[in-house]
Amino acid sequence: MSHEQEKKVIEQYTGFPEKNRLTYTKANETEFIVTMHYLHKFLRPNAKIADIGAGGGTYTKALADEGYLVDAVELTPRYVEEMKSLFAGNTKVSVFEGNAKDLSFLNEDAYDIVLLMGPVYSLKDFEERKLACAEALRIAKPGGVVFIAFCMQDAGLIHEIFMSENPAIEITTIGYDRETALVTENTGSSRILDTMMVVDELINAVCQENNADKVCRFSQDGISQIISESVNSMNEASYKEWIQYLLATAERPDLMGFSDHIVQVLEKR
Repeated sequence: MSHEQEKKVIEQYTGFPEKNRLTYTKANETEFIVTMHYLHKFLRPNAKIADIGAGGGTYTKALADEGYLVDAVELTPRYVEEMKSLFAGNTKVSVFEGNAKDLSFLNEDAYDIVLLMGPVYSLKDFEERKLACAEALRIAKPGGVVFIAFCMQDAGLIHEIFMSENPAIEITTIGYDRETALVTENTGSSRILDTMMVVDELINAVCQENNADKVCRFSQDGISQIISESVNSMNEASYKEWIQYLLATAERPDLMGFSDHIVQVLEKR
């Protein structure tokens, strides 16, 4: 990550309430619920977890509350201080300020599960993205799993641009190729908006170079953000059914590109 890109990431997230992002609406909470469902497929008693790019510590807290040991690593100093305050006296959690590309302060073959839930879509260079994935795999135990999150482009285009009051104006705020409907540069944001083709290219290279295998790929929030008004107005019974639908369709390839976020799960050989 260049100095300018790192600065951009820190500035963007310093001014953003990341610790509340996964809980402040029902549509946002779907990402957390689905991801925890998948985490529980791999969690075992006494598992040790590394949460790389932990943000406000949402997953760290949930997993520590279940009794797991968690090492949380975060680039943004403000979030590091907030997590140190939040987890003060909590013997289940250790908090570090660090960059996903260099986890040399964490031991090799040490973690049952490694979460890489934000760093990859804040890295714009292909080799740097591979490096962050390689570091996550390095610290995973043989047989351990790594969760790698991506931001997808179409859900963002639809709910942030085309569902805005004036899409014709909003579309000029990003680099956008009208003939292919592809985002070429997400200007003003530190995030990369990916296509499935780019995700496949990265993951295939990471597996080949780091002795890893694909386990599964799932949508974290489905079309929840595209229909957020409807999701947020659901009563509890309807929302429960919506969550069930998201879980049942999370791995469907025909729906995956319309999720705001997807996760690729890898296993270290």
